[in-house]
Amino acid sequence: MPILQSGLSRLQTIDELPQPANTDEDLAALTTDQKIVAWIFRLTSKSPIPNGIKHATTETILSPFERSRHFLTQRSKYTSDDWQAVANISGHSVQDFMDAGASLPLSAAEIDHFRRNHLETDRLVGRDFMIARSDLPSPLAELYGLYRHRARLDAEATLFVAQATGSTRVARVIADLLAIGAFASGHEYICHMSQTFSVPAAFDTSDLIDRTSDEALRRLSLSIETPSHLLKLHPDEISLLANNIVERYALSPNTFLAKANALAEARQDVHRIHVDRQLATSILEGDLPITESWVLRLCNAYKNIFPSWNLGLLKIVEGASIDADSTAS
Repeated sequence: MPILQSGLSRLQTIDELPQPANTDEDLAALTTDQKIVAWIFRLTSKSPIPNGIKHATTETILSPFERSRHFLTQRSKYTSDDWQAVANISGHSVQDFMDAGASLPLSAAEIDHFRRNHLETDRLVGRDFMIARSDLPSPLAELYGLYRHRARLDAEATLFVAQATGSTRVARVIADLLAIGAFASGHEYICHMSQTFSVPAAFDTSDLIDRTSDEALRRLSLSIETPSHLLKLHPDEISLLANNIVERYALSPNTFLAKANALAEARQDVHRIHVDRQLATSILEGDLPITESWVLRLCNAYKNIFPSWNLGLLKIVEGASIDADSTAS
């Protein structure tokens, strides 16, 4: 006969019970159990603030249940875990996002979903270290091999997430964050022959994610009877498609190292400038060539994630583009 265990024993493991909902004292920080409740509430709530619920500082006195629901809504709207996950990828601190008034681009769950959606192909992808077909010295060879490794996994994750959700939104936002991180974290570099190379540049697979997203949308728009429709591809076929995209569009060793060097040098030159003007200053001073496609991709990423920085960035990018056209003519 099965034995049912009462949930009351759970109370013995809790050192301090949370404050009651009708207390006038400040609510304590969420415990582990309360974070789970907040996470479930965030998934099930239809709107950030339910209709009819006002802030606790208004004249309306909220019932204990409404106060608890309002508290969970506010705490789960933009959780610290979500912001920290975004900050780890983008290279900007959480305070930078707060100061810029930026909205949360992705939740930690969405980032984790993208990161884990690829086959266990580390053994196969590791061959990219051996087939780079270049005579790069170490550690440059390892840096380029890391770029090929991440490009392969991110392209495959893009296809898997698009197949599961029918959307490329998560992948494209991830691409924006990776492009930003290559510049914002450019002060993390390796040296070789008196030159510096940005290590986060190896994780900037934004161009390949964009191309893979376009291919995913193209296959989703096909007739469902088409054998090449994205929903009809087996995991092995998705893996093969991702590998073909990377082989066709991945940067060559020389192009990648030139990009990594430019990102590291530009980031070091603007280290003492305020964060909202670092990219614009790098372009204005010519450290980042506006004629390169990856620089334009970087500018678009900043405009998507930090819209409040658009004005100054747009002026400088437009001015640099005009100068480049006049010089070429």
